[in-house]
Amino acid sequence: MVKGSDFERIVFSCEFLTPKDILEKEVPQLLADTGVGLALRTMPNDLRGDSDFKAMLSAFKDLGIQQQFIPWPMLEVEDGYYANVKTAKKFSAMMKTVLDWYSDNGFDAPLGVVVDLEPSTDPEAAKKAEAFRKEGKVVEKKGMDIMSTVGKIIDQIDDSLDPGVFEAGSREFTAMVDSMHGYGTRAIGVGLPLAYEDTLDGELRLQQFMTCPVTSVEWDMINFMVFNTDYVASTKGIISNEDYRHLIYVYGKEFVKKWGTFKPSITLGITNTGITDIRAVQTDPELYRLEAGALLASGMVNTGIYALDGVLQQPDPKAWIETVKRAKASDFKPEPERLEMAGHVRRVFQALDFIFPVGQYLVKSGKIMNIIQMVTSGGLKF
Repeated sequence: MVKGSDFERIVFSCEFLTPKDILEKEVPQLLADTGVGLALRTMPNDLRGDSDFKAMLSAFKDLGIQQQFIPWPMLEVEDGYYANVKTAKKFSAMMKTVLDWYSDNGFDAPLGVVVDLEPSTDPEAAKKAEAFRKEGKVVEKKGMDIMSTVGKIIDQIDDSLDPGVFEAGSREFTAMVDSMHGYGTRAIGVGLPLAYEDTLDGELRLQQFMTCPVTSVEWDMINFMVFNTDYVASTKGIISNEDYRHLIYVYGKEFVKKWGTFKPSITLGITNTGITDIRAVQTDPELYRLEAGALLASGMVNTGIYALDGVLQQPDPKAWIETVKRAKASDFKPEPERLEMAGHVRRVFQALDFIFPVGQYLVKSGKIMNIIQMVTSGGLKF
């Protein structure tokens, strides 16, 4: 329970700090003081030997807040990093390693474990993003290589043409969830809102394309990453902060209607860059407070923020968190025109679901190469 908040739970994810960092930055005490949770990226090496992970978890236990810590297992970048149908077997093995570690070291099973469902990471992109995080500057771009981008999309479509791979991965994750229940914990599936829009026609083409079984597995809890920066910053303000708050309000209402108040949540963000991106960040706690208010107004009682890494870089992290916790449902007043805007943004995503079969047909038939040749030769003009 979040102390002094209308939310049942606020969980901050944390991707680039180690267990040792968490201890040195006195994060356990910060969480004890504020009542929020932490989902920390947990890598294979964290659980080997006499690691700092045990000392960190012991600190949470000593403060009586072990259940405010949620492991977020990830694979090595070379193995795909994220959970998806291509990495399902390796990820299931990693999940067993995490939960066995808890049992072998005398810790109660966690409240839940995060299953981050995203396409596998490109190791080269990860290296570039890591350099950006360390140096704080973007390597000069020579312009977008259209043909390279198109090639990657074609390869992804080609790789996802066999529905059997998606179905087998979904079964592997379903078995993993059942196993997790045996340990006494819950599976928290995390995905993009595009996966939800993919369900409206009863087929899961986009999830198959992304290799991410977000709705084909019965996760105990389901979280959607609906980041402000993916809408406001990426559109240069065409979608405003107010429009974005209406979008998460609409999503929140729909998720609560479908799944009730316990199962769904939305993660807000981002306060710092991710594993392969150098996107804009948002660090103003007042904006997060207003966004959290929109979620409360929708009936949602659980939320998350990506990520604690960026919050800890602020002058007063505790005050930052307390600002967000002051969110109230009454702070949000729905406006008809902005609700309409939110509906149009969603229709763009929904349209992709219906257009995608065209892409599959063009790739499968080989006609896509004819189109590319016409474009590159100047035979097809737009």
